[in-house]
Amino acid sequence: MTSQEYLNLSNDLQELARIIPLNWGNIQNDGTDRQINMFQIHSFAELETQITNLNDNAKNYFRRRWFLWKCAQCDEHIFCLNNNVSHNPNARDQAYDIEFNGNINLRFDIKGTVIPKEFRGNIDAVINDPTDMVNFYYEKQSSGVRNNTQNRLFIIHHSFRNQEREMYLRCHWVYKINLYKEYAEKINLNSNFINVQGVKADVIFIFENLNNTITHKFFAVK
Repeated sequence: MTSQEYLNLSNDLQELARIIPLNWGNIQNDGTDRQINMFQIHSFAELETQITNLNDNAKNYFRRRWFLWKCAQCDEHIFCLNNNVSHNPNARDQAYDIEFNGNINLRFDIKGTVIPKEFRGNIDAVINDPTDMVNFYYEKQSSGVRNNTQNRLFIIHHSFRNQEREMYLRCHWVYKINLYKEYAEKINLNSNFINVQGVKADVIFIFENLNNTITHKFFAVK
């Protein structure tokens, strides 16, 4: 992704965040996915053209899925603005997304997500120790095409103001540039990663607080 492509896409995603619902429309299935080739769509305008003739549920499904996919690409791009972070050179390889410090033991799949409803009853406990939540993610998300288990860096977006605003947090690019720079400077093999299913995981929390400020917390990296 070039700098101009990132600028165009990041602006598109901020616009899209205003209109997509918090919850999915259609449930993901092969029949729905075959209606358009989402992975060949590179702009919001092109997406809207492709989904014009679909029903509202299908439109929201593709808007949300494309939004999450492209947010992940932007997250990876921002991480790789740092000199010690590199992309996986093989775009088809699902083993990892980025590598820190030129070290094969610090390769991670990037997963942008939110705190699951199963854990929202005790937010403070999850923030203090997200191990149970991470295990839950691996159990629920290590299926389908991503059945291989890999190191994962979970980027958790949580708004204490309104759950719907977590979509905006996903594309708070200015904050993420400095945040990912700080993380890249601090990560090392001695970080206290969460060990699960024979791999390592870490969590970056991004919070929107009741007073409108944005803050963050790293779990393993200090």
